[in-house]
Amino acid sequence: MGQFAVQIQDAHHETPCTLHLVRGGRYGAPRSVTASHLPRDIIVLGIFLAVLQILDGVLTGIGMAQYGTSMEGNALLRSLMTAIGYIPALLLVKGTSIALIALLCHQTTKISWLKPALYGVMTIYVIGAVVPWTYILVTDLLA
Repeated sequence: MGQFAVQIQDAHHETPCTLHLVRGGRYGAPRSVTASHLPRDIIVLGIFLAVLQILDGVLTGIGMAQYGTSMEGNALLRSLMTAIGYIPALLLVKGTSIALIALLCHQTTKISWLKPALYGVMTIYVIGAVVPWTYILVTDLLA
């Protein structure tokens, strides 16, 4: 199995960054495959959305440990948690979400409405997922 590394090349100006996926080719020779050519704001947006997913996963995990899976508002996620446990369910869902974020960020160069949609998703996610769990956990901690 080949080794993977990520290189980000920046020419120290406003042009988009180039993200390369480098892996060992045949006989171990390095081979570089350009994975994307994304503007810096899309890279930052993708990283922020991924961090939101991780934060929501951690907060949800803490909530599940304290209150049980009945507190999960998403019926599909709650069913998955019941079937395989809340930690494996969160790892599966959040990992898939982060992969989807990477794919969608890559597609912003081809689909004009996707960038504003991702900003909308970010806003809805903060308001609908991170803030409620933070409020519930902090008020419980202070009580």
